[in-house]
Amino acid sequence: MSDRATLRVCISAALASVSLSIFLHSPWSYPAIYSDIGAFWARNWVQAGQIPYLQAFFEYPPLSGLSVYLARIVGVSYVGYYGVFAVLSLVAAGALAWSTWRAARALGRGLNAFYFVIPGMIVYSFYSFDLFHALFIMLSLQLFLENRKSLSALSLGLAVATKLVGGLLFPIYLMETKGAKGRLEYLVVFLETVGAVYIPLALNNLGNIIGFFTYFKNWGLEDAWYVWIFQNPATWTYAKVFGIILTGFLLLAVYTARLPLVQKCFLALSAYLLGTYIYAPQFSVMLVPLAALVSLEGPLFFAWDVSNVLIILTWFTTTDPTQAWTVPQGFALVRSAALGAMCLLMAKRARLGTESRPPGSDGTGSGPSGLLNGVRKAFSISAR
Repeated sequence: MSDRATLRVCISAALASVSLSIFLHSPWSYPAIYSDIGAFWARNWVQAGQIPYLQAFFEYPPLSGLSVYLARIVGVSYVGYYGVFAVLSLVAAGALAWSTWRAARALGRGLNAFYFVIPGMIVYSFYSFDLFHALFIMLSLQLFLENRKSLSALSLGLAVATKLVGGLLFPIYLMETKGAKGRLEYLVVFLETVGAVYIPLALNNLGNIIGFFTYFKNWGLEDAWYVWIFQNPATWTYAKVFGIILTGFLLLAVYTARLPLVQKCFLALSAYLLGTYIYAPQFSVMLVPLAALVSLEGPLFFAWDVSNVLIILTWFTTTDPTQAWTVPQGFALVRSAALGAMCLLMAKRARLGTESRPPGSDGTGSGPSGLLNGVRKAFSISAR
C-alpha cells in the first residue's frame, strides 16, 4: 500500500478498536467490563462538579483530572460524561495512529495496522488515561525523530502531566540530543511545560498536589510479578524496596546502553513495568505503538498481550485478586515473563547481528559506556 493508504488503514483500525472498547465498557453492554472512567463518575467531587486539585483531591496528574472535570461539566449527566470521554478517546486514537505512522516514515519503515486492533488495545484503550499518555509519548518520539526537539520536549511534558511514567524517557532524549545548547533548550522547554501545568495548581492548593505524589506510597502490590515471592502482605514493604532497586538497576542498564532510540524508549518503559510494584494492565497501552515501530511479533508478544487482557477479565472472579495463587496474578506472572523474554530475545538477535539499525541513526546516543556490560547485553536490541 501507499503511505497514504497505510495511514488511512491505521487510523481506521485505531478508531475501530477504541469504538469497540467504548462499547465494551459502557453501561449499555452486558456484561460491561470495569473501567476507571466509569468508576470516576461515582466520586462525590465529580458529582458536585468540583475542580480537581483546587477543590478536591485526585490521585492522577493534572491533565488526567482536568479531563474528568471537562467531561463532567460538558456532559452533565453520566451519558453525556461518558460521551465526552468517548469523543476525546476517538480523537486521541486517530492522532496516535497518525503520529505512529509519521514516526515510522521518519525511520524509513512500514507500519502494520494490526497493532492498533490487538486485544489489549480493544480492552484498555477506553479504560483510564493511558491512551492519552501513549499519544503524548508517541508525539514526543515522532517529533524527536523529525528533529523538532522543542515540540518533542513540549509533548513529553504533556505526557508527564498526564501520567508520570513518560518522564522516564527524558534522560534518553537528553542524551540523544547533540550539543550542550540543544540539551539545555530541551531541558528548559520540558521543565516549562511541566511547570506550567503543576505550579499554578500547587500555588492554589499545595496539599492536593503533594497528596497526589504520596498517594500510592501505602498502596500494596498490584499485578507485580514478585507478589509470588513476597506472598505475605506483611512483607510488601520489603517488596517495594526490591521493586525500586530492580527498576533503578534496569533503567541504569538501559540508559547506559548503546541502542537505537526507539528500542531504548521501549526498554526503558518495559524496565519500569518489570520493576514497579503497581503494574495495572492498562499501563501496557503505552508500549503498543512502540511495539508497532519495532515490529514485535510472535508467540511472546501474543502471550504478553492476551495474558494482560485476561487480568481484568478474571479480576472479579476472586475475593482478593491481588494475592498470589489467584487466577489474575497467574496471568500477571505470565505477562511479565513474556515481556522479559521479549527483551532477552531481542538481545540475542542483536548479539547475533541479525538486526539492522534504522536509517540516520548510529544508535549510540551520548550516554556513558562500559557500565554493566553483562546486563546491557540482556537489553541490547537493534531495529528490525
